[in-house]
Amino acid sequence: TTGEQLSEGKDWQASHSCKQMVGYNPSSDTFLIANAGDAYPKALQYTAFASGTHLKQKARFATWGDAGGRQGVTQGGIKAEPQGRGFASVFSLGPESGEPDRLYFAAVLENATFAATPRQVFPNSTSTQLGGNLAPLGAGKWLVAYTEAEGDILSSYLRIYWDNWGIPEEVRTGGSRLAILDAAGEVLGAPVNISNLAAQFPVEINHLAERPSGIGWIAIDGPGSSAARLMQVRCTRG
Repeated sequence: TTGEQLSEGKDWQASHSCKQMVGYNPSSDTFLIANAGDAYPKALQYTAFASGTHLKQKARFATWGDAGGRQGVTQGGIKAEPQGRGFASVFSLGPESGEPDRLYFAAVLENATFAATPRQVFPNSTSTQLGGNLAPLGAGKWLVAYTEAEGDILSSYLRIYWDNWGIPEEVRTGGSRLAILDAAGEVLGAPVNISNLAAQFPVEINHLAERPSGIGWIAIDGPGSSAARLMQVRCTRG
């Protein structure tokens, strides 16, 4: 990767790119980019740039959109496989009918095709699972962070224009969860409520970063807060 800016004409990813995610895998020298479109396409679309070339393959997971900024993807993240050339991704998706958002997992190959159809992480749950991010744990396992709540807590799907979704305070302070997934997106064990540790995971804008002694993130006490806290967790069991 040279850092050179490339100009490829009308090479856009999505009409109204309402949510964006990106990850880089140094083993394959590939950037994987995901865009949630509200019109062309009405889908979460993954494309890849490998060694400076925009690959023509596209992986699409159909959603919904109104061509005016409303669409179903809430939030998500992409991370590179630590021992491979591909990627893993999580995202939450809310149906147009107003049902609660659900968390999905996708394994994506370096050529921007799905290794398998993206799957719901908690298919039997009736709760809302918002956004989140993930980090590799090794041996094909992933640590996933997300926010859980009862009922549909989002009043609008026009979410690109602000960083405050009006999340109830009890959800913001009590809904943070961690779960471990295998390479296929199956949950290993039970999710952990980390809110009891005063280790809230951010809702609107979030990330997970690998650190020498664990996995961490930065959190603030909701929109408008001027203080930030550095959180870190360690997984002590395989």
